[in-house]
Amino acid sequence: MSTFADLEADNPNIRSQYDEWRDARAANGEDPVDWGAFRQHLMAIGAPDPGERPPDDFVGEDFKQANPEWTQRWYG
Repeated sequence: MSTFADLEADNPNIRSQYDEWRDARAANGEDPVDWGAFRQHLMAIGAPDPGERPPDDFVGEDFKQANPEWTQRWYG
């Protein structure tokens, strides 16, 4: 399992890229926690592929517990 800090080794801007992307998605009424869409966004802007699974700290533990379908989808 990785964290944003781990992913920063390959992409030092990943946290700010996520923050900006998440805000834009929310403003457009789109899912701001769709890892697959964020991953596609990163690759489209030329950032390194962060992998198929979101980092452990992509969303908080409260969100994971309240959304078991999201957790199952991304963490299996």
